[in-house]
Amino acid sequence: MDIELLRTFLEVKNTRHFGKAAENLYLTQAAVSARVKQLETIIGAPLFTRFRNNLQLTTTGERLVNHAETILIAWERAKQDVSLKKKQQQVIAIGGSSGLWDLVLQDTLHAIHSNYPELAVRAEAHGSETLIRNLMERTLDLALVYEPAKISDLTSIQISAAELILVSDKPTQTPEQAMSKNYVSVDWGLNFQMSIAQLFPDAALPVLHTTLSRIALDFILKFGGSAYLPYRLVEPHIEKELFQVEEAPVITRQIYACYHKDNIRYKEIDSILELVRSLEVPVEEIPEEIKI
Repeated sequence: MDIELLRTFLEVKNTRHFGKAAENLYLTQAAVSARVKQLETIIGAPLFTRFRNNLQLTTTGERLVNHAETILIAWERAKQDVSLKKKQQQVIAIGGSSGLWDLVLQDTLHAIHSNYPELAVRAEAHGSETLIRNLMERTLDLALVYEPAKISDLTSIQISAAELILVSDKPTQTPEQAMSKNYVSVDWGLNFQMSIAQLFPDAALPVLHTTLSRIALDFILKFGGSAYLPYRLVEPHIEKELFQVEEAPVITRQIYACYHKDNIRYKEIDSILELVRSLEVPVEEIPEEIKI
């Protein structure tokens, strides 16, 4: 099968429009239509249906999406593996959620390049479900997540932790006051959200929800408000622009590294895990700590 057929299928799926897909792929609309029809012939079923000028995936099309994405990722990885320079004989794929890239993975990426310049890296940001699926499909070597993978084929190791403290632009606030207005919710995983719901059942709806801690920090620095943020991120702003809400519990978010037990790049993975551990910045002990 021509790999471009799958690429075209995914572009039409994303744009929901043959004309826009053609523009993005630098093709004519007729060429895009022909590719989709060719793929439908190979699959043996329609992939799209029109409803009131709105292009929708059929059930077959929906089932094909994950397979098409996996094949394209595997193909890109294969091209990388065979085209590396002599000094770069290994390529490793590392992934994590958007929040973990801010927290630990960006520094890890820099450390990998500094310590192992011969190692080529592919860096990805996805949700936890996609990361675990990619590990199982062998399109990802190492993933950093908030929850350990509960799959027998995957190894999960706790490698770090993030101290999350409630900060506000106003001093001497109670936790209830800080959570009552302009609270910015950062996605620190399901367990964190459950803890917040239990600790603050009467909290107002967040004024902003984001997966990136830096977006939350910039927002409350500019507009005011509160957020649970990593201690190491807000430390330069404490007692200046921001104040720790003293009575609010500190929440420690565990960070896990996951990889497939049969991964052939286990030596590189071990080296990277050692780097991650060495980058951990100790923070002071704060009472009323909750570990999740």
